[in-house]
Amino acid sequence: MTRGEQQRTALVLGAGGLVGAAWEAGVLWGLAEAGTALSTADLVVGSSAGAVVGSGAADSGRTVAQAPPPAAPAPPGTMST
Repeated sequence: MTRGEQQRTALVLGAGGLVGAAWEAGVLWGLAEAGTALSTADLVVGSSAGAVVGSGAADSGRTVAQAPPPAAPAPPGTMST
């Protein structure tokens, strides 16, 4: 980095299916709770599950800590197939 250039940051998230999405959401929540300003990232990049989590984080207009808690799972036998 040369003088006069501002440092740029990126949030980069990987794949992993449903487990990866849950893990990444938990990590983002923990980072936000620890004081990391995720909303200041200049670029958000994700692959597969990371793209879904990243787009949700970037598009919501809220910090991860302000996001609503996940919904409770449906009780067994209440979902039709």
